[in-house]
Amino acid sequence: MKKLRVFGLVAILIGVFLAPVNAQGPPGSWTTDFTVLNLKDQEATVEIKRFAECEPPCTADTGTVITTTVIPANGSFYYNPILDPAFPATFGGSVVMSSNQPLAATVTVGNDKSGSSQYASDAYSGISEVSDSVFLPIIMGNLGVWNTRIAVQNAGSATADVTIHYIGTGAPADTVISALPPNMVALVDQQENAGMTNFNGSALVTSSQPLAIVVDEYKSSGGVLVSYIGVPSTDADTTVYMPGYIAQGVWQTDFTIVNTTANTATVSLAFSGATNVLSGTVPPNGSAYVNAFIGVYPDGWTGTAPTVGYYGAATVTSNEDIVIVYNEANSGTGGAGNFALGYVGFPSAAGSMNVAMPLVMYQYSTGWDTTFSVQVIGGGVANLTLSYADITGSKTAVITDSYTFNPSQSGNQAYGHVPTGYIGGVTVTSDKNIVVIGDQNLTGGVGDTSAGFPGLSMQ
Repeated sequence: MKKLRVFGLVAILIGVFLAPVNAQGPPGSWTTDFTVLNLKDQEATVEIKRFAECEPPCTADTGTVITTTVIPANGSFYYNPILDPAFPATFGGSVVMSSNQPLAATVTVGNDKSGSSQYASDAYSGISEVSDSVFLPIIMGNLGVWNTRIAVQNAGSATADVTIHYIGTGAPADTVISALPPNMVALVDQQENAGMTNFNGSALVTSSQPLAIVVDEYKSSGGVLVSYIGVPSTDADTTVYMPGYIAQGVWQTDFTIVNTTANTATVSLAFSGATNVLSGTVPPNGSAYVNAFIGVYPDGWTGTAPTVGYYGAATVTSNEDIVIVYNEANSGTGGAGNFALGYVGFPSAAGSMNVAMPLVMYQYSTGWDTTFSVQVIGGGVANLTLSYADITGSKTAVITDSYTFNPSQSGNQAYGHVPTGYIGGVTVTSDKNIVVIGDQNLTGGVGDTSAGFPGLSMQ
């Protein structure tokens, strides 16, 4: 059986939000929902189980079946616990999906502050690639109002002993999680780490069992959430791709590069459709943070990244293996990062001729829309076919280097194919290897109504 793992931010709090708000952590009560895409042309039988959060010392949980469902060939399935009367009114923990066919899933999480400046949301992909060594490129602790919460799930068959080793100036002592039972999740909030002050660095998580990890960057004052999945050490590469790199209007892209080796890494960034080149070094087993939009570069770096009106993609090359996490944030009304999305850079091996985007919306519910950005591995022209779940026919497109598809934008190559009110997924077929990211936004929303997630290879 194929497995995907899903777990929430603070907790999966369902129904009427009666749970008290913790003194620590982002404000509000939280709900997690997810969309699952069947990647094959055969129907998929899927079992979804929930497991309680581990609050040490914790008792092992064998899991409770939420539902067993059949997803049609190349079809999609949406689950929102609020809509399930059998789901507990208050719950925190993790979810495991098992299927007889390969799946892709996108998870969204948001608080109950809808319509206020404290509303926050983001998204991440369900995790099928697990590892006993995982890099977390962006970790913040008591950095003004910024903090991170790490959700660590044991994806193995025995209890796991986990060590979180922090990387960067002012790094505190390691965090140790002992005897984490299979399938259960432990939450580590850096706001509660007494040894972490004004910390902006990274972490390496190692374990006696394979892990699945999600990191949530948040403002303790509310209004911003940025989520990304941990990067297995096997995904470190000398070439990393960042589709959807943006420096346009009030939107900015910033990123952190982690050198996963004991040698100095010399890195260079090129940008599709632009002449900008940026280069510098990253210390052994260290990290480097870049925010070109406001002119923040590590010492010794040369060149510049695009900052005015740019919307494209970046390709990062290095003489040593690296991993990257990058954020896209809006610096308009409400302060820098009032709208924010997080992504993991793609290693070259992640390129695929068939990519699934499990969550696509067009004016869904109160006005949610999804756009998705495609980058061609190695650059050049690619011929694409877009096939949406539950929609007859397909859409073709030709792109050069990179392109952002927006079903709601007149003149865009995705326009006119998705009906109003649509929620589902899309598969992107290409004659060249590509990588894809998606983002969802609420038109006219208040607070952080942006969420970002990656496309997943179907190969």
